Amino acid sequence: MITLLNAAPDTGNQGVSALCHATVSGLSHRGACEITVADHGRGLRQADWGYTTVNLLGLTHNRRLWRGDNLRAANVWTRAGGGLNAPARTVARSRAVLDVSGGDSFTDVYGPKRFRAMILTKRLALNAGVPLILLPQKLGPFSNPAFKAEAVAVLRAASAVWVRDALSFNFLREALGEDFDPDRHRLGVDVAVALPQARPTGLAPTVLNWLKASRGFPLAGLNVSGLLCNDNETARQNFGLTDLHTNQIFALSERLLQYHPDLRLLLIPHVHRPDGDAESDLDAARSLKTRLGALGDGRVLVLEDQLNAMELKWVLSRLDWFAGARMHATIGAFSSGVPTLGLGYTDKAQGVFAECGIGDEVVDLRRADARQIAERAEVSFASRGALKDDLTSRIEGIKARANREMNVIARQAGLLC
Repeated sequence: MITLLNAAPDTGNQGVSALCHATVSGLSHRGACEITVADHGRGLRQADWGYTTVNLLGLTHNRRLWRGDNLRAANVWTRAGGGLNAPARTVARSRAVLDVSGGDSFTDVYGPKRFRAMILTKRLALNAGVPLILLPQKLGPFSNPAFKAEAVAVLRAASAVWVRDALSFNFLREALGEDFDPDRHRLGVDVAVALPQARPTGLAPTVLNWLKASRGFPLAGLNVSGLLCNDNETARQNFGLTDLHTNQIFALSERLLQYHPDLRLLLIPHVHRPDGDAESDLDAARSLKTRLGALGDGRVLVLEDQLNAMELKWVLSRLDWFAGARMHATIGAFSSGVPTLGLGYTDKAQGVFAECGIGDEVVDLRRADARQIAERAEVSFASRGALKDDLTSRIEGIKARANREMNVIARQAGLLC
C-alpha cells in the first residue's frame, strides 16, 4: 500500500486536488493496487474515482486529541507501534509514504500551525520507519531558524526529496551539504502537468456554446483569485503587490475586451469555497464581472459550476488563451497546450514556469503596476498564435519528463523493478 499525505482532495482548492489526482492516477497506472489518501473526513472509507478506487483516511490537525484522526494523537500512536489508531496503523503498513505538502506549504510563511502540520505528517512516516518520499514541491522560505532546522532534519531523513523549482533545489543542496545525494534529491516538474482531463457533465448551455471548437470568436480565460481579491488590502500588504489585485485584474480584463471587439472572456474559479469565504474564487469572479459593467455584457461569463480538477482542465484545454494567479489553474492550461500568462504574487509561479521552459510567460504582480500588467496581457494575447506553436513544440517533452519522473518515484516507492 502507498499512502499519500498533504494532498487532500476535499479542501475546495482544485490545485491541491490536481496534485492528488495526478499522483494517484500516475501511481495506479504503474501498478499501485492499494492507495490511501489522507483527507479531512472521519475514519477509513473507500471511494471510486472512476480511474481507480482509493482508500480515504481522516487526518486533521486539530485540538481534539481524543479523536482517532487527530494528527498529534496519530504521532503518539505511531511511536507506540500503531495500535488501534487508524492513521498510525495505515502508515505503519505502507510500503512508502508520499507527501506533497500542498505544493507550497513546506515553509513557515503561512504561520506556525501549518508548519507544524507539515512536520507532523512527515514524522508519521519517519517515526514508523516507513520510507518517506517528498513529491515535487516548493521548499521554504523559512524565517524562523528553529523551524528551518526542523525542516532540514526531515529533508535529511527522507528517502527521497523532489522539488519543482531551481530556488528550492539550491536550498536543498545547500541545506543538506555533504548529505546531498543526486540520486535521492532531484529537481522535477510539478506532477499536475500529467493530470488527466475529464469532460464535465451538466455544463450550462451558454458555457458549452462558448467552448465549442466552431465558436467563431476568440475565447480567453481568466482565473480571479479570491485569495488576492476578497480581502484585497490585506493581500496587497502580505504579498507586496504594487496595487490592489482587484485593480490589476480589472485593468487586464478591460484591456483585453477593448483590444479585441469579438473576444469573449470566461472567468474560471479554481478554489471553491462557500459564499462569503475570503478565498472564494467564485465571489471574486462575480465581483469582477459586476465591475466591468456594460463592457462585459454578453462578453464576460462566470463559470458557476464547481468542477473538479480534471474537469477544469478539460475546460481550460478548450480556450485560446488563459491568465491567472492560481498556479495550478495555469498549469492545467499550459499543460493542455493553451498559451498562458502566469500572474505571479510569489516566486513559485516563476519557478514552475521556468522549469517547463516558459519562464518568460509570467508577470510579477509585485513589480508591475496595473497598467503594465494590462499591457503585458494584451501582448501575450496578441501573440497567442506564436505562443501556441512554441508551447506545442515543448508540451510533449514536458509531459514525457513528468512521466519519466513518475516512473522514478514509483521505483522509489517500491512499485517498479
